[in-house]
Amino acid sequence: MRRTTTAFGAVAVLAGLIAGGFAPQATAAAGPCGGMATAVTQVAKPSGPALLTPYPAEATSATNVYGFSENLGTPFYASTWQTGGLTPAHRIYHPTTYDFGWFLEGSAGLASALASGYVDQGTNFFVAAQADAQCTVPVTAFVKDGRRRYAPPAGAAALQAAGWTASQVVFHAAPGAATPPVVVPPPTGDTQFSFAVIPDVQNEVSTYDERMAQRVSWLAANKSGLDLRWALLVGDVQSWDTADHYQYVNMSTRLQGLRNAGIPYLSAIGNHDTNAVCPGGSACPGADTHAQLRNTTTWNSFYPASSFNFTGAYDAAKSDNAYRTFSAGGVNWLVLNVELWPRPALATWARSVVAAHPKHNVIVLTHAFLEGDGSLSTSQGGYGDTSPASLWGQLDDYPNVVMVFSGHVGIAANTTLTAPDGHKVGAFLTTFHAATTNPTRIVTIDTVAGTITTNIQANYDNSKPAGQRNVTTTFPYSTTISGMRWIQP
Repeated sequence: MRRTTTAFGAVAVLAGLIAGGFAPQATAAAGPCGGMATAVTQVAKPSGPALLTPYPAEATSATNVYGFSENLGTPFYASTWQTGGLTPAHRIYHPTTYDFGWFLEGSAGLASALASGYVDQGTNFFVAAQADAQCTVPVTAFVKDGRRRYAPPAGAAALQAAGWTASQVVFHAAPGAATPPVVVPPPTGDTQFSFAVIPDVQNEVSTYDERMAQRVSWLAANKSGLDLRWALLVGDVQSWDTADHYQYVNMSTRLQGLRNAGIPYLSAIGNHDTNAVCPGGSACPGADTHAQLRNTTTWNSFYPASSFNFTGAYDAAKSDNAYRTFSAGGVNWLVLNVELWPRPALATWARSVVAAHPKHNVIVLTHAFLEGDGSLSTSQGGYGDTSPASLWGQLDDYPNVVMVFSGHVGIAANTTLTAPDGHKVGAFLTTFHAATTNPTRIVTIDTVAGTITTNIQANYDNSKPAGQRNVTTTFPYSTTISGMRWIQP
């Protein structure tokens, strides 16, 4: 399902700059001297790996999006088309160390790197294999802690002083000029905040069940203390519909308390929130379950699009597939609500929303994504359209997808997915189907530390005697995911 071959996935899609997709240039004079006329920019992570690119848009995106905050200028010039005397230079990438490298096509160095776990991303630019006294300088690879940087002789002394060791001359190029590093500072000020995730609450629909009302009251009372910015529901808010819609009446009324407290919320739609499920909790007998899964008429009567203040939607008249943007922690966020086991057109729409918001950190909210053991689900439930694995395949090559929340099965789980470019994506299952308590997951983000910390607790237990039900229960699903990379505005 992946659409790109570079480690910078969506950056390349949006910029039209995938490896090997070169823009035409004017015909140059024969030989390497006349051909290498395109500036190659080198950007790097502080004390870490570097990226060489002939495309200014990719250099900018790597700096702003991927944390390559040191702009090391133009160490050399190359060509983006194969003129006489030039050889393709392949870009390689290691999915574990996140290191980039460059080797000439057919070289022993390229073969050795690929054998050691690097991935060939194809031709990046064209340079000379041999020195030309009239116009080239040797470009040397320098190594430190298993990572590479590249420099002509003019830049060698600075790298060696910083602890980098010269490895080998990898190619020859037209000389460039270094510039002082340009560092993008991290967010300051409002760098920590939280949001709540409410599990499948279909067992809390009874008129006499106080658990949802108690949960909402607790979130409202602790809004400031927890610094809550929004709340997410993973679906199955109701168990089934009836002629008097009493479950929808009860739950929508209780959830109104979040809006009254100034806590915006969004909800995925579970299978129990559609016409696919009838009283008793099973599939409606004799019905086309596949078709009824998309019948959300009652849902939209009680939870219309207008109640969520969406930024955009697939169908402006429905709340099934939509998104809302926020700002928190010094960066931008987008919560993307995607239908259960989405239709192919909806998965494509979700992809387009992510692509259109490259400066937003995207949180995907959908009813089914992880299995009960925390693994990525490959099932479409028997009556859906596509699997969660298929949805992930549509979104995984975008650097701004950072979290996924789901329910439907199991109890709770936390896992980390690794995108093709190496960045982490936190995935969280919060289902419970609690019988007596009212669990809520609190997610705390630190945009400077690069962490997601979550814990799950309940504030009410209706199995206790009347007057003794306001008790705190902490569940063993606390976790911290470090090494998160947030998209900067």
